[in-house]
Amino acid sequence: MQGELSDEKVMVAEPEADILGKGYGRKKGKLELSLEEAAFLFETGKIEIKEKEEKKLNLGDFLKHASQISPKFAVRYIVYRDLKERGYAVQPGRVDFWLYPRGAKPGEKPAKYFIRILSERDFLPLKALDALLVLARNMRKEPILAVVDEESDITYYELKEAKFESAEQMKEEEERKEGKAKATLLSDRVLLWDADLAENLHRNNFYGKLTKEKRLLLSLVESAYLMKRDMLEIAKNAEPLKPQTSNLKPLNFEQFIDYVNSIESDFMDKYGVYEDLRGKGLTVKTGFKFGSHFRVYTARQQKHSSYLIHVLPEEHVFSIPELSRAVRLAHGVKKRMIFAFRQKAGEERVIRYIDVGRMKL
Repeated sequence: MQGELSDEKVMVAEPEADILGKGYGRKKGKLELSLEEAAFLFETGKIEIKEKEEKKLNLGDFLKHASQISPKFAVRYIVYRDLKERGYAVQPGRVDFWLYPRGAKPGEKPAKYFIRILSERDFLPLKALDALLVLARNMRKEPILAVVDEESDITYYELKEAKFESAEQMKEEEERKEGKAKATLLSDRVLLWDADLAENLHRNNFYGKLTKEKRLLLSLVESAYLMKRDMLEIAKNAEPLKPQTSNLKPLNFEQFIDYVNSIESDFMDKYGVYEDLRGKGLTVKTGFKFGSHFRVYTARQQKHSSYLIHVLPEEHVFSIPELSRAVRLAHGVKKRMIFAFRQKAGEERVIRYIDVGRMKL
């Protein structure tokens, strides 16, 4: 079968029936093939290509031409060929490629996925990930990231909006029964002295770390959350490791936040996410051991956490190795990797969650 190269397309005047039935190209009198489609058919011996009225091209010449026309041709073709060899129907689309289920014929059934192709040397803004989710929702498709490394191996990632499933909702009124607890601010953590309150907050609601002396060490984000809900009263103590005395005036919430912001510049982003997750009935603990801000449990007696959550500024830009490391680590410990950020929505900020996971095709 003969094709003629025309800039970014290859035109086939008389396509064979087995090619027409496989979902290749667009039919406008002639069969119009993308560079990736033409390269695959050329490499598998289904087509020959010439440049207008000139001599036939060999495969090397065609691949060189395609790379000059489209700088991303090499990584696009690596992904296209891989998907075709796996038995999928693939078509160039609005976001790199449309991907159809095995055995499906384009035109008869809609594509299930769209694929965004990246090289390991690329950079990916957090906003671009979020935009892909919005696009997927509008098109009713599922997005896939295909990353080609320098050895031409491909890693596929599924991308979705996080939907947290809480096995049991924490009830605010149950927490409030304990009343307001007095605590001392000790540099970058807070110490709660009352043994009964400390034990109850720790064992029933999983706040802080309980010492042998039944004192509760709270993180700054936990302390801010309890303060805002009028459950904790905090004051600075001039003498560390001594109970709070009655004559010291407690900090109000704004004063406490001002203090915390002076030692942790991204605190309010973290706090916004922590507060939102707690409000969903989830148990939230530090994710430091996993390189993330939080680890999240869906039930109080759950042995292992379900999610790792890392909080990022809205303007964050990923390097692809950075994204890969986080997802691989989460995958290795059987958790979902979720990136959270506070997005401006008019005068307010809403919390957005992006779930990225390794995918087997």
